[in-house]
Amino acid sequence: MSDTTRLALPRLDSAQAQKHVTHNESLALLDALVHLSVVARNVASPPDTPVEGARYIVGAALSGAFTGQAGKVAAYDDGAWRFLTPRKGWRAFVEGENRIFVFDGAAWAPLAVDLSEAQNLQRLGVGANADADTPLLARLNYAAFTALRVADGGSGDLRVKLDKQQATGTVSQIYQSNWSGRAETGLLGDDRFRIKVSTDGAAWKEALNVDPATGRVFFPNGVSDLVAAAALTTGTPAAYLLSAPMRGSMPDGAMFAFVPHAPNATALGADPTLQVDQIDAAPVPLKTFDGAPLPQGALEANRAFLVRKSGGVYCVQTLRQASSLVNLLDDAGRFSGNPEPVTSVAGVFTDAGYIVNQNGATRANYGLMRFGSAMPVGLTDLMAKIRTPAAQVAGVEFYVLQVTAGAGTLSALTVQGTAFYSTISSTRATPRGLTAGFYFRVMSGSLVLGSSENVTRVLVDGAAHNITANTPDRIFTATHGWKHAQMWLAPPNGGTTSFWPLRVTPGTVFLFALPAVVPGFETIPWDVGPIHSSRIWR
Repeated sequence: MSDTTRLALPRLDSAQAQKHVTHNESLALLDALVHLSVVARNVASPPDTPVEGARYIVGAALSGAFTGQAGKVAAYDDGAWRFLTPRKGWRAFVEGENRIFVFDGAAWAPLAVDLSEAQNLQRLGVGANADADTPLLARLNYAAFTALRVADGGSGDLRVKLDKQQATGTVSQIYQSNWSGRAETGLLGDDRFRIKVSTDGAAWKEALNVDPATGRVFFPNGVSDLVAAAALTTGTPAAYLLSAPMRGSMPDGAMFAFVPHAPNATALGADPTLQVDQIDAAPVPLKTFDGAPLPQGALEANRAFLVRKSGGVYCVQTLRQASSLVNLLDDAGRFSGNPEPVTSVAGVFTDAGYIVNQNGATRANYGLMRFGSAMPVGLTDLMAKIRTPAAQVAGVEFYVLQVTAGAGTLSALTVQGTAFYSTISSTRATPRGLTAGFYFRVMSGSLVLGSSENVTRVLVDGAAHNITANTPDRIFTATHGWKHAQMWLAPPNGGTTSFWPLRVTPGTVFLFALPAVVPGFETIPWDVGPIHSSRIWR
């Protein structure tokens, strides 16, 4: 009598006596193996009171009836144990663990499905049932996407791409409240980026769209009394023309952010005008919020100002008034004693300890700046520069310092083929943000503003000054007259930075007046004059 190949079931032989015995034996084996479900696995010894029909996967370190039957399936039938030798591929459900195990030819191992790839899925539901309308559905509280790190073979970047087939199609993200749309962003019917909002999911209003060709932003339903606008400059005095049409009306009292772009300091002079394209028929005067003409230097190129239309004119909220600035130098740069005297009269000349000579430079008192009195040559021009309507506290007296360059050649800087060397400086530990300013005039020779560590911006008479460009515009001579320079100093906390980075050719003579160091990044009007120190309040 032979057995079957897979389950080793006994076959019926021809002319066999008591065929029912063999047949019943085969049925018993089928009953034990088909839809195999065992009570437990790795069982070392038979239970004391086995249940009829119970099956177990025999473990190791065996005893009792299980001795010598490691790895086999033990089935208790008709009051006796039957041991079945598993073959590769047999599967068994282990009731005690609620898991399926597979015999791999040597041992029983848990069934694991390889999900390293899942291609061409028709639907996927995470925590919910996906359907034909929503084939990908996830119901969860948190979701995260993170970039594949460089160490793992990625680039460290992450970009999520949403694609549509044609320009007239839609690719968007909809934000819903209780399954009703409230906001939508994306490319909705064309290639402009749009943001729409709704109160009921049915009626939608477009809040914003961006022109892909220019990057300009449009607000079809207006802005809450605030419109962003950049401007181009034409003419002298400046006439600003908004570079993008501002849609909708410009009612009296409307406000917008105004960013003037000026090619030079002259374009930022007094009484500029503004014309809003498609709104104003002609340029409209720019005034201060109190209706006065804009002072010279009140506008700075590439910096935003708040504008309000009032009474047919545009009123500009300029930067903080210079009268509120505080000079951190004790003598307020007046060279008239330390600390600064309360009186407006300068009694003595006292050279400042916050200025250090370099390369053999020498300093001397050039003369007292006293309004209404005769002054040395060149100081009347400085008076004219700081006695405009924007001048603050123009009645105090102060001394002007004369600096003569030595023959030293340290800290060389070459501009247009000429070497310039340090003359005066001062290095101090400062907080992260300070603004340093001063007036200077070249009497003979030539001068450049040198680069200095931690300097992020330099202005000369209110216009951006490039201290890295090797151009003739960077060199100052006697023909330039008085200039006002200022710079933003941004060292790390407790770091050091150099003030007064003036470099000249050997033998150059220049005048230095009203140095100021004020907290924070400020724009100091170039006609401000003296800025009092905090000492006068003590």
